[in-house]
Amino acid sequence: LPGELDAAMLLKILRACWRPLHILAEKPSLDLCRHLVMLRDPHISGKIAFKEIPGLLYTLQFWRAVFLKFEQHHQGRTSSFHLRPLLWEAGVTVSNKVLESLIIRFVKKSIVTLEDFLLTLVKLYLAHERYKTIERKMRENSLSLEEMILMTVYS
Repeated sequence: LPGELDAAMLLKILRACWRPLHILAEKPSLDLCRHLVMLRDPHISGKIAFKEIPGLLYTLQFWRAVFLKFEQHHQGRTSSFHLRPLLWEAGVTVSNKVLESLIIRFVKKSIVTLEDFLLTLVKLYLAHERYKTIERKMRENSLSLEEMILMTVYS
């Protein structure tokens, strides 16, 4: 394997190990892999180091374990009403406004799948990282964290 992986290579790796390692409930999509690369790519190059893969897999396993607590009838999905407790279990709190925008963006027909939940968490973590970076660089930041999250959710 090369030293750096892009989303397509990560997709191949995840498709090879998603079932035996119990990482995901269904085959991963390229969109999910792109977002996971963004999560571990501080240089915004579109690639991550191969050494980042174990940490990424552990994160996915933790988030899947959180999702399984709220999963309904072992079908790989849950109600959108469980999104706030899901986020709390994953260690994230959001305002009502952010929760509404997450539901509008990622929930289809009042159902949250594991992939939707993972995309939600990635977007929230990316928004927090962007906000911290902007806050460090600028003395007077005119954006609030909530505004940054709302902008990131739709990017």
